[in-house]
Amino acid sequence: MSAPHWRDDADKHDMRIHRSKQLARPVLHNGVKKFIAGFCWHDGDEEMVVYLKGSAEPVRPCEITILEQSHE
Repeated sequence: MSAPHWRDDADKHDMRIHRSKQLARPVLHNGVKKFIAGFCWHDGDEEMVVYLKGSAEPVRPCEITILEQSHE
């Protein structure tokens, strides 16, 4: 079995961003908990652009930390 490609990890992170938005879970950006307002792909871009609630500036996915939810 071959080693995971870097894109595999990026795709998994994108899926976690989708899930965080769907479930209204907070994420961490610059040390602050925020919520995802939306995301999109612009023509020709390799990665999505993420928008956080309360900010009009786009954020790169790699700048977001997914906060793990405890399973109580």
